[in-house]
Amino acid sequence: MPTVLLTASVLTLFTEAVKRWDTNVTDTLHNKLLGVYNEAEEELAKQGRSYGIPYAKQTMQEVTLMYFTEAKWLKEGYVPSVEEYKSVALRSIAVLPVVTASFLDMGDIATKEVFEWVVKVPKIITASENICRLLDDIASHKFEQKRGHIPSAVECYMKQHVVSEKEAEKALWLEIANEWKDLNYEELLNLIAMPLPLLEPVLNLARMSEFIYEDGVDRYTNSYKMKDQVALVLKDPVTF
Repeated sequence: MPTVLLTASVLTLFTEAVKRWDTNVTDTLHNKLLGVYNEAEEELAKQGRSYGIPYAKQTMQEVTLMYFTEAKWLKEGYVPSVEEYKSVALRSIAVLPVVTASFLDMGDIATKEVFEWVVKVPKIITASENICRLLDDIASHKFEQKRGHIPSAVECYMKQHVVSEKEAEKALWLEIANEWKDLNYEELLNLIAMPLPLLEPVLNLARMSEFIYEDGVDRYTNSYKMKDQVALVLKDPVTF
C-alpha cells in the first residue's frame, strides 16, 4: 500500500503529479500509472469509445488523494472517528477505480451515461466498498498495527464507542451483513436498471473479499492459506 511503502516526500510528489496528471514527471511509478491510461485512451479512441477515460482518471486521482490523507494520519498518529475514517478508507480500498476501469473494456453497453452514474458512487458501489474495507480491516488490523499503519475501522470504532476489540469487530461484522443485503437487493432486483454485466464487477469484488478474508483470516498477507483452494481449481476445475 502506498501509505506504507512510500516515504512522505515521494508520496507528496506522486500525489501532486497524479492530481495534475502531469506527463512530464520522471518518477517511474507515476509514469507507469499514467502510461496505462494513456495507452487505453489511444486504443479506445480508435473505437470511438474514449469518453470513459476522463472518468477512470478521475477515480484514480481521488484514490491517490485518499492514500495521501492516510499517510498524513499515520505521520500524525491521528485516530479519526468511524465516519471520518470511512470518508477516506472506503475510497482507498479502490473499488471505484477498479470498477470504472473495468467498464472501459465492456464495449457499447458502457455508455457515457454509465460512467456518469458510477462516479456519483451509487449505493451498490458503497455497499461493495464497505464489505471490502471492513473485511480487510477485521482480518488484517492486528498485523498492520504491529508494522506501523493507520488505525483501521476496528481501532476507530473502539476509540469512538469506548468498547473492546471483540465488541468492535462484532459491530463491524453486523454492518458487513447489512451491506450484503443492500448489495444483493440492488443487484438481484436491478433497481438501477443497469445491464447485469456492468454490476458483476461490483459484486465480484465483494465476493473476492469474502473469500480472501473469510472468518477474519488474512489470506491476502498470508497467501499460503489459499493453497488448498488454488489446488482444487487446478486439479478439478469447474467446467461450464
